[in-house]
Amino acid sequence: EALGGETYMIGESVMYKEMSDGFSREMMVVTLLTIVVIFIVVALTFQSMIVPVSLLLIVMSAVYVCVFVGGLGGQSMNYLAYLVTQSILMGATIDYAILFTDYYREKRVGLPIDKSLRKAYKSTIHSIMTSGLILIFCPYIMSILLTDPTISPILRSISVGALSSILLIIFVLPGLLAAFD
Repeated sequence: EALGGETYMIGESVMYKEMSDGFSREMMVVTLLTIVVIFIVVALTFQSMIVPVSLLLIVMSAVYVCVFVGGLGGQSMNYLAYLVTQSILMGATIDYAILFTDYYREKRVGLPIDKSLRKAYKSTIHSIMTSGLILIFCPYIMSILLTDPTISPILRSISVGALSSILLIIFVLPGLLAAFD
C-alpha cells in the first residue's frame, strides 16, 4: 500500500494458506467424486451393490488409518499429501481388493464360503503381496532418502496407506465378503 497500486503475495506460506482455505470443500468434492466413480465402475463390473460398498469401505478406511497414524506420529499432512495419497490408494489398492473379490466370487459358484476364501487367498496372495510390498517399501525408502519437506511426507503417507490397505484387504475383506455372502 505504501507503494501505491496493486500488490501480490507470493511464496510457500501464501500457497499453503490458499490451499488450506479451500481444503475442506475441495477435499469433500474430490472424495465424493472418487467414491461415486469407483462405486459405479465396481457396481457395473460385479453387478452388485454390496461389493462396491465393501471395497470402498476397505480402501477409504486405509486412507483414514494413514492420516490417523501420521497424526499419532506428530506429523501433519498437508493438502497435497492427502490428495496424492488418497488418489494413489483409491486407484492402486482397490485393484487388490477387486482381484481378491473376483477370485472369491468365481470360486464361490461351486464351493462353500470357507473353501472359496482359502482358494481366493491361494490364488491372489502372491500378486497382492508382490505389488503391495513394492507400493509400501519404495515410497518409504524414498521418503527417508529425500529431504524435501513436501515430498517426503507424501511418500511416507503413501507407504503407510498402502500398508494399511494391504492389511485390511488381507484380514478384513474376507470377513466382509463372508458376512455379506
